[in-house]
Amino acid sequence: MSDPSSAGPTHRVRVRYCETDRMAVAHHGSYVAWFEEARTEWMRARGKFYRQMEDEGNLLQVVELVCRYHKPVDYDDVVAITVRPGEVSKVAVVLEYECRRERDGALCATGSTKLACVGRDGRLRRLPGEFAGAAGAVDRPAQA
Repeated sequence: MSDPSSAGPTHRVRVRYCETDRMAVAHHGSYVAWFEEARTEWMRARGKFYRQMEDEGNLLQVVELVCRYHKPVDYDDVVAITVRPGEVSKVAVVLEYECRRERDGALCATGSTKLACVGRDGRLRRLPGEFAGAAGAVDRPAQA
């Protein structure tokens, strides 16, 4: 992951029964929702809310999602998710995720999402200045 100082508060989720398979292990698809929850809280901790951005006409569209599974998490485990900014361009940002089992600190999953800023018309727009600043990242070339 990138610079640890850019991480927000750790977001915690408890694995619900409906998020598990027949072996009581968290289903791989659950991580997508957990990443979204953690991303939303990471932004909120920096004073920028998804709803506020959307009301301003800036939509963050997921254009890429990566998840690598390292160790399983089971029903009722608490997963601690850390979010950090990665690459930032004028129109897109990559956020990196690290998921650890809280009971033993085991690394369970790592991943990233690339989010492009678009208007309601679906056209690319610049990331809001507050967002790029809140990410604590330098403007670096990246493709949307």
